[in-house]
Amino acid sequence: MKGELAQVTCFSVLSDEQITALLPRCQSGEAAAVEALYDLYADRLYRYLLARTGNADVAADLTTELFVRVIKHIGGFRLNRQRPAASFSAWLYRIAANLVTDQHRARQRLPQVSLEDDWPMPAHETDPQRVIESRETLVRLSQALSALSEDQRLVIIGKFGEEMSNAEIAATLGKTEGAVKSLQHRALRALGRLLSAEPRGENAGYV
Repeated sequence: MKGELAQVTCFSVLSDEQITALLPRCQSGEAAAVEALYDLYADRLYRYLLARTGNADVAADLTTELFVRVIKHIGGFRLNRQRPAASFSAWLYRIAANLVTDQHRARQRLPQVSLEDDWPMPAHETDPQRVIESRETLVRLSQALSALSEDQRLVIIGKFGEEMSNAEIAATLGKTEGAVKSLQHRALRALGRLLSAEPRGENAGYV
């Protein structure tokens, strides 16, 4: 299962130095810094939003809206100097979560579409069967992540996507390390059940 998570969250870890250097420049309105921030986070946040909404067009629109909000409110953001990258990432993911909540309220039910073409496969992969299997795995993972609670999702993203420590995740969520470990344990168990569940006919569902 951790291997499946890695297929979605295979990004380099953001350093405290990157965020500490970029944030003041973004807050001063420097276009190059804002562009660099977008390059660092856009793909991560798009994948998060895709997992939450199940719709590529909606995820793309929300990613754009997210950065509009970031540009609008970044001047008032205060970096946690002890955990710069963790605190900034948490702020962005909270904005993303709020956008999903707003979108769900506006549209109670989103149309279900195939995600197969929205997850880029490695360019070197030429075996059609393996490509199909990889796409199916990513689709199932996105559906499973969408079934977790928001805190569980953020713990999984922090742990396996950002490679944050339990202490860093606890600080960004305002929880104890024990609570983070409990959230991670429940999230991984839930993902395990969801990813291993076999369809049982047209009305089959996850238990």
